[in-house]
Amino acid sequence: MENEFQKNKILEWFADWASLKPKLHFSERELYFKERQIWWTSIGQNIGSEENGKRKNFERPVLVFKKFNKKTFLGMPISTKIKIGAHRYIFSNNERNFCLNLSQMRVMSSKRFLRLIGNLPPSDYHNIVVMYRDMV
Repeated sequence: MENEFQKNKILEWFADWASLKPKLHFSERELYFKERQIWWTSIGQNIGSEENGKRKNFERPVLVFKKFNKKTFLGMPISTKIKIGAHRYIFSNNERNFCLNLSQMRVMSSKRFLRLIGNLPPSDYHNIVVMYRDMV
């Protein structure tokens, strides 16, 4: 059971996220993006065990796994906390390890993008495609 301090902190995060969402929604900017790119993405304050964003923009690195159109994509969140599991893919960049969480993938709006980080190497992307196909 969560104590009162934790409950109040979570309520504060939800209030902060609720005030940021309309700004993202009504944003006029359209960004060009493509599959294999990794973006800092405002994914929000979510519920239970869902992946949350951090800092004031509730951001997290997200892989653009599948682009549906210029406004929506299937994204997979990335973490520096390495967890081994059936739906996780570990990769390295600049001598640092990252963990992509396939079980937390979801359809997102490109309005959530904050800034481009870079591209996932084609070999890693291919491995993730294979894992995705095996999963679904």
